[in-house]
Amino acid sequence: MKAMSPSLDRMRALCDAMGNPQHQFPSIHITGTNGKTSVARITTSLVQELGLTVGTFTSPHLHTVRERIALGGEPVTEAVFGDAFAHLKPYLDHVENKLDEPLTYFEVLTGMFFLWASDQPVDVAVVEVGLGGMWDATNVMDGSIAVLTNIDLDHTSMLGMDRLTIAKEKVGIIKDGSTVVTGERLVDVLKEISDAADAAKASLSVLDRDFGLVENRLAVDGRLISVRTHARDYDDVFLPLHGVHQGTNAAISLEAVTSFLPEESLEDDVVAAGLANAQVPGRMERINKVLFDVAHNPSGMSAFVTSIQEEFAPEEAIFVVGFLSDKDYKGMLREIARTPCRGLIATRPDSPRAVDPKEVQTFAEELEFECSVEENVAAALDAAVAQAEGQRLVSVTGSHYVVGEAREYWLKATN
Repeated sequence: MKAMSPSLDRMRALCDAMGNPQHQFPSIHITGTNGKTSVARITTSLVQELGLTVGTFTSPHLHTVRERIALGGEPVTEAVFGDAFAHLKPYLDHVENKLDEPLTYFEVLTGMFFLWASDQPVDVAVVEVGLGGMWDATNVMDGSIAVLTNIDLDHTSMLGMDRLTIAKEKVGIIKDGSTVVTGERLVDVLKEISDAADAAKASLSVLDRDFGLVENRLAVDGRLISVRTHARDYDDVFLPLHGVHQGTNAAISLEAVTSFLPEESLEDDVVAAGLANAQVPGRMERINKVLFDVAHNPSGMSAFVTSIQEEFAPEEAIFVVGFLSDKDYKGMLREIARTPCRGLIATRPDSPRAVDPKEVQTFAEELEFECSVEENVAAALDAAVAQAEGQRLVSVTGSHYVVGEAREYWLKATN
């Protein structure tokens, strides 16, 4: 993919061959730097409470590619996934032969989702972009709601080295006459989003202006939030997710669903049930003294660290970290260094792009961490749990790869 020029030509050709299934259902389209999958999953949970059938497309996955295509919040089965690919394959072969060019892995998965969702059929599709927005494979659909969670620095080699440049890419999902919901707060970035919305004659709903959190406080096993949407207020609603930022993600999701249903009021019991049933694996997820979070850029790590400091005892934590080479791992380690905890185990996620854990150790020691190295994720988690002796929290973070490996291993070990 990285060797190819940005283009929607391949995706449009595939969709044309399939009869443009992406236009056969209404959709909520989600982009941003952090929080996309959380917003997608919370949005799905809320829409389901209205009795609608929801197809959700997210990426990347933690354990199995089937997670990317979900019906009612649950990954499709192996049989369904296989059937979806078998259905797509003749169209894929035809388009690749016609263009004399292969489609990317993500384009194939996106095509599978569109075809599968139209076959179900789903009442609503909740679709997360893979990368950026304007040239993302998902951007061939007409999202009546465009969600931009926030704009920060990630994938800079492909999207740009500053927030405004990245914003220009991400606002590309805004369609004519749509509604835009954003959690962005920076004034100059907000202007970029506002200008794009104006150009598309789209309405714009901005966090802390048109909707927002009235309360976002710590509760047992989650948050207790009060949310103001453009339509009405919801008071003291339980959200079973850890982290201050998940309160914000819930507010964005609720505003998006409210905007999606302009003539229908979301009743208190629907919102309470929708938020109470929200599940976001690998995001501030605690399983038996081990906390998993897929933070993979400095801003995501900052949110993770801030949440740890509020909800747990960071001076008693041990961090297991693994990073990919195209990520700012030094920036992430600097964020972890804000905690009183100085215990760190560096490991190597199963990816050819993994940073050498010894390189991580060298920089961590410059930050005055006590850092050891384990060459594989399972050994790193075992070592951390042994050091914790059941009394200290173990935090696993740095990439989807390391969290996925560690979470799968830990679930098997504890069940």
